[in-house]
Amino acid sequence: MFKKLTLLCIFLCFFSIVAGTYLTLSEPGHCPEWAGCSAVDVSNVTEAKSNQFAIDRNLAKSVHYYLLWLLVFSLMVLMIVSCRQAKFKLLAVSVSSSIFVLTILQTVLGIWLAQMPNIPLISIVHWGLGLIVFWILFWLYIRTQIEVFEDKAVNGFVFLVGLCTVALCLQIFWSAWSSLHFALSTCLDFPKCNGYWWPELDFPGALNLMNGLSGVYESPSLPARISINRFLLLSVSFCFIVNLALVLTTLPARKTKAVKISAIFLAIFSILDLTLFIGFNLAPELFWPKFAFLCLSSLAMLPLIGISLFNHKPEHRTNDSFSSIPSELAAELEPDSAHEIKPRADDYQKPAPESLYLRLKSQLSHTRNGLNKVLTNFAGGQKQLSSDFLADIEADLIMADVGIDATAEIINRLTQSLDKKQLADGDTLSQALKQELLNLLKPCDETLHIAKSDKPFVILVIGVNGAGKTTTIGKLAKRLQIQGYSVMLAAGDTFRAAAVEQLQTWGERNQIQVVAQHTGADSASVIFDGLQSAQAKGVDVLIADTAGRLHTKSNLMEELKKVKRIMAKLDESAPHEVLLVLDAGTGQNALSQAKQFNEAVAVTGLVLTKLDGTAKGGVIFALAKQMQIPIRFIGIGEGIDDLQDFNAENFVEALFVKD
Repeated sequence: MFKKLTLLCIFLCFFSIVAGTYLTLSEPGHCPEWAGCSAVDVSNVTEAKSNQFAIDRNLAKSVHYYLLWLLVFSLMVLMIVSCRQAKFKLLAVSVSSSIFVLTILQTVLGIWLAQMPNIPLISIVHWGLGLIVFWILFWLYIRTQIEVFEDKAVNGFVFLVGLCTVALCLQIFWSAWSSLHFALSTCLDFPKCNGYWWPELDFPGALNLMNGLSGVYESPSLPARISINRFLLLSVSFCFIVNLALVLTTLPARKTKAVKISAIFLAIFSILDLTLFIGFNLAPELFWPKFAFLCLSSLAMLPLIGISLFNHKPEHRTNDSFSSIPSELAAELEPDSAHEIKPRADDYQKPAPESLYLRLKSQLSHTRNGLNKVLTNFAGGQKQLSSDFLADIEADLIMADVGIDATAEIINRLTQSLDKKQLADGDTLSQALKQELLNLLKPCDETLHIAKSDKPFVILVIGVNGAGKTTTIGKLAKRLQIQGYSVMLAAGDTFRAAAVEQLQTWGERNQIQVVAQHTGADSASVIFDGLQSAQAKGVDVLIADTAGRLHTKSNLMEELKKVKRIMAKLDESAPHEVLLVLDAGTGQNALSQAKQFNEAVAVTGLVLTKLDGTAKGGVIFALAKQMQIPIRFIGIGEGIDDLQDFNAENFVEALFVKD
């Protein structure tokens, strides 16, 4: 509601400015649409000429009047609605109240000008207040949609944005001052002025701000109006040059997509501004180029506001970034009390594949122990094969949580292989079992691939409480950051305060932005805000956390469906990955969880955690057999390198290593 109402106020304010601009330019002194008067003040021409816009002016007056009062009413409603904002409440209330006060002041000045119209300084203030309200409304609309982190360092880019803002304000001032003194088309024979490169000028007369305040407006002399026109020429030229410099600085730089889009709009507005200025100087008798020029000048500030907001980067934290990940309990500590774990992210070096495999072998000892009886029987070199021996293998596999279906398939294939090849050697049988286990896992060996796109790649992480979702998100975010992706986190687990704090701790350590709201907020709303912010900032990957939920609770599963629907409103293809985190220690219950979550939200990838601390890791074979969902990662410890890309061959090989 707040967003839509703010947008309505923006349009009302802009069209009110357009109507007011039309009224100013259609004053008789501008003699629009007829030639021969552009260099002379014709305020006292015949009634027929001065009233040729009378009908249009009456309509414009009515439109301007009703739009202004509708804007005042809308701003009153906006102030009330802003008090109910859950996010950015203080900002929304203070800014909307300030806008309302400025609009009331502008209205009072408008009533005064209706009684005493020939006061250029008051007209400038009245016009300026309208523009300020318009620009602040646009700023408020953008600012309440994104998280902005102040960058206190004033670098060259920030200075250039400020210079462009000042240049545009000067151009708008001289445009309005020229309009009020009938000086827009004073100079003929552009780029000369009435045949002279340097005509007679009157700077004191051009800068007479007190004209009309005494109650009597004195029409500026021709040299004074020429001076005003030359000031306008200089301001337009300077504004175009600095805007062009900003655009050329922005487009090749490593800026976000939103900043570059704003720069493109700034370039378009600057080119149109310069073209219209040249146009009404070459054809001074035409009204519409002047009208379009003045209206477009007010719009040119919007890209600068966008660049200023979208250019803000997360401020650098004093906390060290870590490549190792704390346990579930330690990660919930406050940032300043959490234990430091070396090495720092800046010094991080990716381990060699050999060291990762050695780590995998050492950490799978518990899972290997679950299959120990089967493997030791093979290793013992039993020569005689019997139905009892195969039955023992079947029982051992089931006890290791391999699952009934997967076990039945393994035994069936082994039996067929034995009958066919008459294998009676234990080592050969061990190799055959290894191959069958690999055949089960191989179809699920599919690494997560993040496609290059202008839109954020959205990963929705789901699972039951205690499975390790938040820790997995932290590890995954750090991995992706190391790989060169820009990452943002959305703290969608709003039911558990520790989960939000945990993600924020990750963000602070690794300088990753976290979009979060208060505990108990709507999870879908948080993730929606996160996706909006990620799109605006041009982030590569958005990882969205969700509240842990029992897979047997249908109402909680419906909330996950709602999250997907909400995300689809911003990006029809989102989420691009639905990652289900499962605790390997739950054994066959993990299989039940996978089935329920897959039915609800169509899981596209699995993460099997805590394989280093359970003898029930055989459930991975049951998941591969029955779910046939890609296994993206396995968790074998607390360090960042202990969240490994799943590799079926390495995993099976590590199970058959002799301790």
